[in-house]
Amino acid sequence: MQPLPNRDWRTAWHDHFDIVRVPGPKPIVVRPPHILYAAKANEVVIDLVPGLAFGTGQHQSTRLCLALLAQLIQGGEWVLDVGTGSGILAVAAAKLGAASVVATDIDPLAVDAARQTVRQNRLSDRIEVREASIPVEEQFDLVVANLTADLLRYLAQDLASAVKPKGNLIASGLVEHRQEAVASALADSGLELHAARSEDEWRALVLYSPSNGER
Repeated sequence: MQPLPNRDWRTAWHDHFDIVRVPGPKPIVVRPPHILYAAKANEVVIDLVPGLAFGTGQHQSTRLCLALLAQLIQGGEWVLDVGTGSGILAVAAAKLGAASVVATDIDPLAVDAARQTVRQNRLSDRIEVREASIPVEEQFDLVVANLTADLLRYLAQDLASAVKPKGNLIASGLVEHRQEAVASALADSGLELHAARSEDEWRALVLYSPSNGER
């Protein structure tokens, strides 16, 4: 048995977490605290300490959501982040101009991580983190759900109900061969597929909620 090298394992994650960039008209940069970074004037910079909760920007599904948030948020929206994990998408939504964000997760470790991320980015006045699933009596201009294909199908009706008429849902965390089944479940719940975005085998869908008269 070989002895392990003498090092501080509390900071060993530094070796594997670098700056993540999501290009576009509103570029997003995810910065770990051990790396100094001079932000450009048009960049949205998210400070993030990686932990046990999912979401550092390194996974394709997270990057797809970040790019779509940058595309859809114009300013002043009410946003719901379902399964927030690290809180990265909630923070991105607020920094892109959302007026208010509710971030939910059923995992208490994720809730703690998200609250830390919110505090670190000084957004406690605009982001509320809840240990919960989908709010049943609230509606939002934009809902983002970076989950799994099975969860998206299971929660399809609740996700659709959380979207205001003429609002949008970003559904991510699915691979190519599950896209049709997820889109079908969300369509059966009253949403209309507007666009799909891909990175490698991963897909993110944008769905639109018609007005009350059409739904």
